[in-house]
Amino acid sequence: MLNLSDSAKSILAAQVRWSRGRPLDSERSHYVAKSQDNLFLRRLKPETEAEFLAADGAELSDTGKRPAKMRALVSSSALAVNFFDAWRDEDKRQLSVALGLPREIEALRFEWRPDNYPVRPRSPNLDLLLTLAGGGRVAVESKFTEPYTGAAPGLSKKYFPGTPGLWAAAGLGAVQTLADTLRPAWQYLDVPQLLKHMLGLASDPNSPTILLYLWYDTGLADARIHGEEVARFSEQVGGDRIRLVPKTYQEVFESLSPGFEPAEGWRAYVGDRYLRRVVPRETGIQ
Repeated sequence: MLNLSDSAKSILAAQVRWSRGRPLDSERSHYVAKSQDNLFLRRLKPETEAEFLAADGAELSDTGKRPAKMRALVSSSALAVNFFDAWRDEDKRQLSVALGLPREIEALRFEWRPDNYPVRPRSPNLDLLLTLAGGGRVAVESKFTEPYTGAAPGLSKKYFPGTPGLWAAAGLGAVQTLADTLRPAWQYLDVPQLLKHMLGLASDPNSPTILLYLWYDTGLADARIHGEEVARFSEQVGGDRIRLVPKTYQEVFESLSPGFEPAEGWRAYVGDRYLRRVVPRETGIQ
């Protein structure tokens, strides 16, 4: 069972509130009946659908007892699609500015995979690829609840309440030294995944040199720590030719010019569904 932090509970609560009165899966909690019920446009653009179908993430298809991932209320792919798919055939100058990009976005595609990944059997997918005017490209890794639902590797942080350490205080200095090597350095940031993505980008001769880390900020304590970890990681890998540039969905949405939207109702849908915060207790989840 997933270990839900406060931010994960808050996100789920917001999605449960949004889903009231909408068609839901009668057999699975927190899933809509059909993928279209989870989408602002009520469908995917044809190119977007083809890109997801060509990928290997089972986002659109029910497989055995597993529902399509995009039917989950807290689906990260649904968030990315709801935020970006409406821009596909529209003027993207406003979006380019809001993302802080150096040039205008000319095209976008979902579920992009770099070539020449050196570790078999396959290259990990990036959520989005943005092609800029002049030929530059930016890869996007999108996060919703993922940072707040994973378990940090090694011993739980509760084993490290402070110095001198539980084992050292019990007279086990050598054991404390070993335990410290298992202490999680990152509570919320999935560093192994980012390292794989950066390796993939560096191995592709036509690779983007910017990896945009686009994440969902609840404003809660765990989100603050996650943001600090993102900044620390970005600083530690700074200087390499693949740069990590962090930005939150909230920052991008708020940076868009008031009244501007790629399709009628987009701002209201995204604002109501994703940017209105709900306290964790409304889910009834412990």
